[in-house]
Amino acid sequence: MEMVITVTTQAEQEKKDREYWRSLTPEQRLDIVEQLRIESGEFLYEYPARLQRVITVTRKA
Repeated sequence: MEMVITVTTQAEQEKKDREYWRSLTPEQRLDIVEQLRIESGEFLYEYPARLQRVITVTRKA
């Protein structure tokens, strides 16, 4: 694997990103979106669905 680092502007990168996504077929785009959905679900749902509330009670002195 060869590592390549490029320096670019945000506008240039956005153009390259659009070209990349347009070069894919609709099926390929859906496959990528589905993979991202699965990965985010694994991240989001490894924690309990409901967060516990923690309440601290203090006394006024």
